Amino acid sequence: MEFRQLRYFIAVAEEGNIGRAAERLHVSQPPISRQIQALEHELNAKLFVRTPKGVDLTDAGQIFLNDAKKVLAQTRTAIDRTRAAERGELGQLDLAFFGSTVYGAVPLALRAFRRAFPDITVTLTRMGKKEQVDAVRDGRIHAGFGRYFQMTDDIAAEHLVDEPLYAAVPADLALSRRKSLSLEDLNALSAVLYPSGDRPSFADEIIRVFSDEGRSLTVDTVASDSAAALAMVACGGRFTLVPQAIAAMRFPTLRYVPLNDKTLTAPSSCIFLRKNQPPVLREFLKVIRTVSFNSELDTL
Repeated sequence: MEFRQLRYFIAVAEEGNIGRAAERLHVSQPPISRQIQALEHELNAKLFVRTPKGVDLTDAGQIFLNDAKKVLAQTRTAIDRTRAAERGELGQLDLAFFGSTVYGAVPLALRAFRRAFPDITVTLTRMGKKEQVDAVRDGRIHAGFGRYFQMTDDIAAEHLVDEPLYAAVPADLALSRRKSLSLEDLNALSAVLYPSGDRPSFADEIIRVFSDEGRSLTVDTVASDSAAALAMVACGGRFTLVPQAIAAMRFPTLRYVPLNDKTLTAPSSCIFLRKNQPPVLREFLKVIRTVSFNSELDTL
């Protein structure tokens, strides 16, 4: 059975006349008659009876008409969905994140993409940076978010934003009421750092910042993540440095004070394959390149 036969059958059934169906389809009558006969032979059922004015559907023909319309409608839907997927407008986008990007760049990117392509399913998984690179290579994810990625020949990175750094300090200290702080202001406190795995890391960057300024850094503890680090600081006697997006998180007995050196920032990036990009990834990259991450983060 061919789709052409279904189209011919439906036209004849709706027109009630083979001649009018031929005019509607812009074909001659003989091919339509032959295809209707072939269809009846395959179904082993009479679909039409002749009348003085043309043809009428049999009971079997009426049932087949309803189903034939559904088949063609589903076919058109399948074609439309396939074409949309090829354009990157339908399907599934698989993403991963690491660290504090999930509090800033990641939700901003996902919101923009969701607004542009509401019919695409998006998945988001927490992965270390090295695992993200491996997952991008073998197709388990389309793109990953993080900071301080090491570049390779096959992996590209889209820089999204440089977030200013803030000092998270206990609210009962005089430092917490300052409009800005220098690294020297933090010398009296011990630091809470983050895990240094998947180097280079944000912990490495904090150590570098103090080293470049010739400042000593006394590390009190290494927290498992940003939330744990902030909880440790809130206990008192410690500080940590956080990107701008983290500074929007509210913790009791803790304050965020911007550093007065505005050159100290934390980058957020998105990694993906340089070549052989699927359509859904290409559309995602187009969308995130239109997002003003700095402006959006400033509103947090």
